[in-house]
This record gives sequence, C-alpha cells and structure tokens, in this order.
Amino acid sequence: MLNYLRSFLDRLLQAGLILCFTVLTACVLWQVFSRYLLNSPSTFTEEVSRFAVIWLSMLGTAYACGRLEHVAYDTLASRLSGKALRTHMRAVAATVLAFSASVFVYGGGRLVLRAHEVQQFSSTLQVPMAWVYSCLPIAGLCMVVYQLAILAEPERFVAPADEAEEALGQASSEVAP
Repeated sequence: MLNYLRSFLDRLLQAGLILCFTVLTACVLWQVFSRYLLNSPSTFTEEVSRFAVIWLSMLGTAYACGRLEHVAYDTLASRLSGKALRTHMRAVAATVLAFSASVFVYGGGRLVLRAHEVQQFSSTLQVPMAWVYSCLPIAGLCMVVYQLAILAEPERFVAPADEAEEALGQASSEVAP
C-alpha cells in the first residue's frame, strides 16, 4: 500500500513540477516578447513567475526527499551496509519526518489559515495568498509520506549514487565484448 502511494505521489509531483516549470517558462517568454517586441511589458508575469518558482521549489523539495536526493551527508552512509545502513536511513528519515511535520505541515498550515483569516491577496492578480502558501503544507504532507515509506522499508530506496553506479556498470557490460 505504501509503495503504491509512493508511486502515485511520484507521478503527481512530476506532473506538478512540469506544470510549474511550463508556467514559469511561458511567463518569462511572454514577458520578453511583450517588453522587447510589443514595447508594452506585461504586468502579471512577474507575479505569476514568482508564484511558480515558489511552488516549483516546494514541490521539488518534496520530490527530492522521496528520491533521497535532498541535501544529506553521504560520507557516513557510503561506509555503511546492511543493518547499520538501514538504521542510519531510518534515523535520517525520522529527523526529516519531524522537521517536515512540524515546520511544513503544522507551520505552513498555520500560515495558510492566517492568510485566509486576514484575507491577504496578491498585489497584481488579487489571488488569495492562502493559495500560494498552501504549497508548504502540501509539500510537507508529501515529505511525511515519503519518510514513512523509508521508515517502513528502507531497502526499497536506492541512493542516487547507487543508481549511477548501477547504470555505469550496465553500460560497461553492454560495451565490453
């Protein structure tokens, strides 16, 4: 069940990241076009771009956590194997889980509620800022799910360095006679 949820979450975050990056690219291209070719710079693209970057960074952080590509010290992990490595992975996952739950889910949720209560809107588009800030608890919930999956089955997660070594080994075996 947790593995299915992780796979679904991966696909959902990938789609969200692609959407955010597409919106960001379109806004930047439109801003350049309208400024230099039409001599009439668009007013909304700066704000939409900023919001797209915020969502892109938060969803990207969650996705990176699920793929073990977040900022981590790998010196110790690279020297461990077996039960010691699983214990280390669980300790890191528990730490990230506590941080994600407290800062992103709880703190981000309070920020969203506060922005909603005071009816805070963006300056140009008049979009409720609660919508913009909602990326914090959403990303936090995704990170929590990923960390629970790591705590449950750390052996299902392969570090990116291991993936690279596997790919290099496979490539060299295909090239070798």
